[in-house]
Amino acid sequence: MSPAPLVVAVVVPAHDEEERIGACIAGIRRAARHPALAEVAVHLVVVLDACTDATSTRARDALALPAQATERAIAATTVAISARNVGRARAFGASHIFATLGAVDPATVWLATTDADSVVPVDWLAHHLEVRHAGADGCAGTVVVDSWLEHPPSTQAAYERHYWPRGRQDFQHPHVHGTNLGVSMAAYLEVGGFPGVVTGEDHALWRALAAADRRLVSTPMAPVITSGRRHGRSPAGFAGFLARMDGVTA
Repeated sequence: MSPAPLVVAVVVPAHDEEERIGACIAGIRRAARHPALAEVAVHLVVVLDACTDATSTRARDALALPAQATERAIAATTVAISARNVGRARAFGASHIFATLGAVDPATVWLATTDADSVVPVDWLAHHLEVRHAGADGCAGTVVVDSWLEHPPSTQAAYERHYWPRGRQDFQHPHVHGTNLGVSMAAYLEVGGFPGVVTGEDHALWRALAAADRRLVSTPMAPVITSGRRHGRSPAGFAGFLARMDGVTA
């Protein structure tokens, strides 16, 4: 058994996501009030990376909304950088939260990351904690595409065939997404955290954890809803992958 997390830290990098950041933050706030987190402090940082639109304003407005009667307060803030680099943005957010926590055992901190174009389910953080309680140092979740309207009719079937080649949702699947990823802060620090790369920082961290013989769990539970747009913010990221699938015949 691993130490029970006392803190859940959520990091969201955002570059020009004014249309989506509000829904992203609302989803995280819903997930934070799950009963499984009743004894856990939740910290959220939105890393505004080289934003040129209204993302900053809309993020702060979403964080400032009064809590509902059934909603617990969370420690939430925005920070701004000018890296235009998702790896650096995730790493900066993690460092910011860990510095804010002060003298705390990193083994009792669970770092969860998602993206500003995504909406986490209400049991997202609860499931991550369940995986941690079972002894995992890292958790790789799956995604569900919100809309296929920007793609040819054949793309969805081709994608589903690729994503679940055995026709079912499996544990120990091969997918790693920064928008649905969790890791013990102790394991994260041990392997050096997210590298400062513009694409693939999630896979690089996962490989480093595996190389360090950390216990990793891939789960199909609590998938994150993410954008099906063809033009994303990260070169060769998920949007680019979907665009390449457009030419695959189902």
